[in-house]
Amino acid sequence: MRVDHVLLALLFGLAAHPASAAERFIGFNETTSTVFTGVYLAPHSSGAWGANEALNDKDHVWDAGERLVIGDVSPGIFDLKVVDRSGRVCYKYAIDLTKDRTFDIREDDLRDCK
Repeated sequence: MRVDHVLLALLFGLAAHPASAAERFIGFNETTSTVFTGVYLAPHSSGAWGANEALNDKDHVWDAGERLVIGDVSPGIFDLKVVDRSGRVCYKYAIDLTKDRTFDIREDDLRDCK
């Protein structure tokens, strides 16, 4: 009987573990040629930018056509700041990550960069 309880506890523990992996967020760089050296998220309208998420990538840049795993972020609504290799800064506002686990940045998002 005791072994059954241990096995059940192990099974429930293993079943709970994949749920944490599902909490990962992924960004997609849907641009044709822009490479980003800085990728920052902040809770919407806060201006409290987090760590550079580009550092999560193996070569520390978010290349065109690449996906980027976003680090320690909980579901919420975020603003995105990206910095390209030339130092140009672009923003995308109110990215809803309350239901979706992914977001993208496209050429249209880069129109008002400075």
